[in-house]
Amino acid sequence: MASILKRGDSYSVRYKYKDHSGKPCEGWESFKTRKEAQERKITVEKELLDGTFLVPDTMTVEEMLYKWIPIQSTKHKWSPKTYTQSVAMVQNLIVPYIGKRKVQELRTYDIEKFYATLAKTPCGQYVHGVKQLLTEKQKKRLLSSTSIHEVHTLLKTAFSYAVEWDLIHKIPLPRDAPKINIEERAIWDEKTMLAALQTIENPALHLAVHMSMILSLREGEILGLQPSDLDFDAADGRGTISVSKTMQRANKDALEKLDPKQVYHTFPDRREGSKSSLILKKPKTKKSNRVLYMTKPLKEELLAWLEKLKQDEQSTPEKYSNCGQLFRLPDGLPIAPELLTKWYRQWRSAHPEFEQIVFHGLRHSSATYQLLQSDGDFKSVQGNTGHATASVLMDTYAHTQDKPRLELTEKIEANFYSQDLTPAAPEPRQNEKPAATKISGKEILEAIRLMDADERRELTRALFA
Repeated sequence: MASILKRGDSYSVRYKYKDHSGKPCEGWESFKTRKEAQERKITVEKELLDGTFLVPDTMTVEEMLYKWIPIQSTKHKWSPKTYTQSVAMVQNLIVPYIGKRKVQELRTYDIEKFYATLAKTPCGQYVHGVKQLLTEKQKKRLLSSTSIHEVHTLLKTAFSYAVEWDLIHKIPLPRDAPKINIEERAIWDEKTMLAALQTIENPALHLAVHMSMILSLREGEILGLQPSDLDFDAADGRGTISVSKTMQRANKDALEKLDPKQVYHTFPDRREGSKSSLILKKPKTKKSNRVLYMTKPLKEELLAWLEKLKQDEQSTPEKYSNCGQLFRLPDGLPIAPELLTKWYRQWRSAHPEFEQIVFHGLRHSSATYQLLQSDGDFKSVQGNTGHATASVLMDTYAHTQDKPRLELTEKIEANFYSQDLTPAAPEPRQNEKPAATKISGKEILEAIRLMDADERRELTRALFA
């Protein structure tokens, strides 16, 4: 079934097989030593007999990944953001290093070497594989362990398809995924949050920051709200906010290749030739659909904001274009995520007295504060944050702060050292007879003499029963 031929200084293993269509083919592989060739000959013959022989294929990693992406994105209904990040990761972090390698030639040590190379690679302009505007200092940082872990996760799924397609027998990835060096996210405590909120003068930014601090809302969820999502009479007049949509800017190429049911609305382009669109889409997870409760100050601010929107429309009705969103510009057009981020950065630059955190850090701060206020009731806080599971909330937002740790130490100090070590008297066990009392015969006789007639009769019955 297979033979070995010596060719110069090397040895070739020749064998015959049938391709996927059943057509007879002939293949050969070269080895430096006869021993290697002999081992391969035995393996090939065994695989041909038991039907596990892999038909030689020249598909590269790049070709395999671009074949896999459309299937995966359709099957799992990727969001435009997920699609864009995955394509960018393949283009920028995988293809330049192992894209031209044949899938069937990759071995585990090749991937380990690839990960080691990524760990020494400056992140450049790429975050999660997507090109970003970074400072020169940020560009010089090495690629994060999180990004390398994301590459591993993508490859693991893609290579599982390669196994199904009979390209390879097993996934050529290391058994253990690259470790993530978790860095504690910078957050604000409740005093800092309130102090920062009081310095924001932009009414739209103030409302957005207030909602993120109190309700743990994501930026896209805030901008995705519409006036109809507000019910000021619900919950006995407290007021509720229904979260069911999120706003996002997405590449038009991604939108064309994804399930249109994911997108509720696409806003008109403000610039001709724009490569991206502002959209309203389904939220991140099913748990993201939730109802939140207003605080009285937030309720008052929302009512004032709605009044402002009415005044804007009445002042210039001929120029006003009502987009239907809660967060609008004075002309009625939607406030895009990048504009809200710009306003927040401008405020942050003007107030260096506060620790510098990104807008999403407000959500982290809010979730942490809620956990502290609820004594670690992860399930209740999960209902507010909209995480898929309480465990995700625990892993992501359970920040440790000095204040609760100090309070815990004080409780330990007060209770541990003040314990009473005096042995306690043993309590009688249930259904256990009390120990017998020893008395003398004279004492028994004296007790009998003191008995009345009825007591003596009861004693006599007891003795002769």
